[in-house]
Amino acid sequence: MPEGKFSHPLSEKEAAVYLSVSPSTLRRWRKANCGPRMFRFGGILRYRLEDLDAFLQDHLAPEN
Repeated sequence: MPEGKFSHPLSEKEAAVYLSVSPSTLRRWRKANCGPRMFRFGGILRYRLEDLDAFLQDHLAPEN
């Protein structure tokens, strides 16, 4: 993705579906400061697809 360009921001529910977790798991991770990066736009919680992908990459189990 070119620098300065962002994907369509995802809602908490959409992000949870993308990560195959429940919205409550995302909320728990957010409160524990261990979940994917997020932002608020107009007070509404949003996630960028590239941040969700980075979170998944950072949490892959090491290959054997």
